[in-house]
Amino acid sequence: MSVHEIGRGILQINLGVLATNIKVARSLVSAHTRVMAVVKANGYGHGIADCGFAAVRAGADMLGVATADEGAVLRKAGITEPILIIGPIIGPGIKGIVEAGLTVTVFSLDIAKKLSLAGGGKVHIKIDSGMNRVGFRVNNQQALEAACQEILQIADLPNIQIEGIFSHFASSDSNPDFTKEQFECFNNVIRRLEQLGLHIPIKHISNSGGVLNHPECNLDMVRIGVLMYGLAPCSTPEGAEKLAKMGILPALRFKSSVGQVKTIGAGESVGYGRSFVAERSMEVATIPLGYGDGISRQLSNKGYVMINGCKCPIIGSVCMDQFMVNVTGANAVHGNEVTIIGQGVSAEDVAQLQGSINYEVATGLSQRIQRQYKI
Repeated sequence: MSVHEIGRGILQINLGVLATNIKVARSLVSAHTRVMAVVKANGYGHGIADCGFAAVRAGADMLGVATADEGAVLRKAGITEPILIIGPIIGPGIKGIVEAGLTVTVFSLDIAKKLSLAGGGKVHIKIDSGMNRVGFRVNNQQALEAACQEILQIADLPNIQIEGIFSHFASSDSNPDFTKEQFECFNNVIRRLEQLGLHIPIKHISNSGGVLNHPECNLDMVRIGVLMYGLAPCSTPEGAEKLAKMGILPALRFKSSVGQVKTIGAGESVGYGRSFVAERSMEVATIPLGYGDGISRQLSNKGYVMINGCKCPIIGSVCMDQFMVNVTGANAVHGNEVTIIGQGVSAEDVAQLQGSINYEVATGLSQRIQRQYKI
């Protein structure tokens, strides 16, 4: 790739790597277990439609999105495979959801009734097994019984087909005891519904961390999110190194180019607020990206990039559209390639430096950065 192709910044996304990641993940589950590829938040910043098509080609049985709008984007792109809206649907737009053939997450009789009146369709029941986010509360026997009775009423509604039931692990990457507790809670609901005569075909609770650490929880389907992009679930020990040994690699590279190089003297400051003052003469390069592109201000005076094989620290406050780095000794010139995420600096590295997680690093990459895909 030439410098001119990189411009301000470019995300290089290797869909072949993404497909391999899905296939490796599939090899970790049994042959009868379905795989949902989660492409919410613009495919974790990688591009929702392109990643959706790549996932389907790699054998994903279903796609997962957070919102109806995301599902509509996939349908407009031409994807016909099943799509589950994992998040809650709110207010208007239910008719469009039905017309698009999107599968809806349901956790109340009220939501199900509105969906039924709009024409209905397939739904997945959401159980809150301890995340305390959304889902039927089942934290005690009374709540469990009430939830099951409400689910039975949903099953009796016209035009409604309960295809699946699911929950979500809060700490499958770090807390096996709580994960076991959640799994038992979820299974209690399934057993009670079976006793009441309701069999739901697709049961799923395992996310990426579950697939890696708790194979006993895989059930009828697993949801592969961060794993399909080659990123490690939050607290996975050794993170990216562990995944690489399994053949799961990052699908994304983030590059820019040097906009200008200048020499500053001792006592001169760099950037807004004068948060960096040079102690000696140094070479400073300006990179034409900033927090408007997803370069967090938390990386000010903390982060680094790679230029000509050298680790170049970010100095001064990250601006909206630009940031500066110390390139002393890197022989940097205008137009040199700059690696922001890639060889020498991983999404996990960036996340640690900005006090965040790799999920936020990837999903925070702005739409104004060009995506370039390789199959």
